[in-house]
Amino acid sequence: MNWTTMVALVNGTADYEDPMGTEEAVPCRSTFSDRFPLSAVLMVFCMVTVFGNCLVIIAVVRERYLHTATNYFITSLAFADFLVGLVVMPVSAVQEVLDHYWTFGINACDVWRSLDVLFSTASILNLCVISLDRYWAITDPFTYPTKMSRKRAYRLIAAVWVCSSVISFPAIIWWRLVRTEPVPSNTCPFTNSTGYLIFSSTISFYVPLLVMVFTYYKIYTAAVTQTRCQRLGTKVLSSTPSSGGGSGGGGGGGGGGGGGGGGAGSGRMELTLRIHRGGGTTTSASAAHSGGGGYTRAHQLQKNFSLSRKLSKLSREKKAAKTLGIVMGVFIVCWLPFFVVNLLSGFCDESCVFKDQLLSSVVAWLGWINSGMNPVIYACWSRDFRRAYGRILCVCCPRKVRRKYRRPLRYRSSQYMGASMVLAPATVTYATVNQQDMFNI
Repeated sequence: MNWTTMVALVNGTADYEDPMGTEEAVPCRSTFSDRFPLSAVLMVFCMVTVFGNCLVIIAVVRERYLHTATNYFITSLAFADFLVGLVVMPVSAVQEVLDHYWTFGINACDVWRSLDVLFSTASILNLCVISLDRYWAITDPFTYPTKMSRKRAYRLIAAVWVCSSVISFPAIIWWRLVRTEPVPSNTCPFTNSTGYLIFSSTISFYVPLLVMVFTYYKIYTAAVTQTRCQRLGTKVLSSTPSSGGGSGGGGGGGGGGGGGGGGAGSGRMELTLRIHRGGGTTTSASAAHSGGGGYTRAHQLQKNFSLSRKLSKLSREKKAAKTLGIVMGVFIVCWLPFFVVNLLSGFCDESCVFKDQLLSSVVAWLGWINSGMNPVIYACWSRDFRRAYGRILCVCCPRKVRRKYRRPLRYRSSQYMGASMVLAPATVTYATVNQQDMFNI
C-alpha cells in the first residue's frame, strides 16, 4: 500500500475490498475527524510508556546506589515495557485509527503479533521473578545478599527472555500450520488455535499469577508477624558466638557492672529493637557471658552493628515488598481481562464474546497500559527512584534544586545506624536520630 492510499483511508475517502474476497467496495465507516480524539489518546499512552520506562532504565544505569539485584530485575521489566510502548502500541494505534485495516501485509502481521507476545510475556515473567526475589529477601534476609549475586540475577533475567522467546517466535510456524483458511492481506487477526491459546495463556499469565499470589501471601504473613512485634514495642534476635572461653574475672567500676566466672563458656548476644510510633527507634544490644574475657567489647560492637544493619535492611525489604505488591495488583487488574477473553475466544469463538473485535481491542490496550503504569508506581513509592528521577530531570535546574536530589552517601548514618553511640561496660546502645528513612525504600 502506498502513502496516497493510506492518506485516503485516514480521510475516509478510500474503499477497500471485502475480507471475504468479493469485489464489492465498502466505504470506511468514519472520518479522520471522528478518530482524531482516539488517536491522540492512544499516542499519549505510547509516549508515556516509552518515556517512563526509559527514565527507569537511565536511572538504574546512571545511579550506582540503584545497582542491586532487585533493580536489575526492574530494569529488565522496564526494558520489556519500553519495547511494548515503542513497537507494539504504536502499530496497534495505527490499526485502530484505520478502523482495523491492516496495511503492512501478512508477514509483518505475524512478526508484530510475535513481538507482542514476546514483550508482554517478558514483562509478566519479570514481575514473577521480582516477586520471588522479594520473597527470598524477606524470608531469608541473612543469607539473601550472598545467594542473590549479580551473576545469578543475570541468569534469571536471561531465563525470562529465553522463555518468552520460546513462546513467541516459534508460534509463527504454529499459526501457519493450523490455519485452514487464507488470511486477507488487509486484516491482522490473532490465532484462534485453542491449543496455542491455552499453552501461551498458562505460561504467560496463569502460572506467574499463581507464583506471585503465593510469594506475596508468604511475605504478608511475615509482615504480620513483625507487626505484632512492633505493637509490643520490641523485637529480640539472639546470636550465639562460635567461640568463647578463657578464665573469667571482672569487677565493676564507675557506671559499669561487674561480671565473673571461671572456666570456658559459651556466650550469648541479644539484640533488642525497640520501636516507638511516630518517633525514633532505639536499638540496644547486650552481651551476657558465662565466662569472662571470651569476647572483647570491640567484637561486641561489630556484631551489634552487623545485626542492626540487617534489621534495617529487613525493614527496607518490607517496604519494597509493599511497593511491588501494588505493582502486582495493578498487573492483575490490567491483564486478567485480556487472558480471560483470550481463553473464551479459543473455546467458543464469537458465540460467548460480545462484540469480539471491540472487546479484544479494549482488553489488549488495558494490558499494554500496565507497561506505562509501573514507572509511575516506582516514582510514587520508592524514594531512591524519586531521587534518581529528580537528578535526571533537573539537569538544567538551578544548583539549589539539584542539591535536593544529590547522590546519597554510601553509609548514611540515618539510614543504617544511629548518629551517636553510648558505650557502657556491658551494654551498647544506639540512639537513632532519623530512623524514618529506614522504613522507606
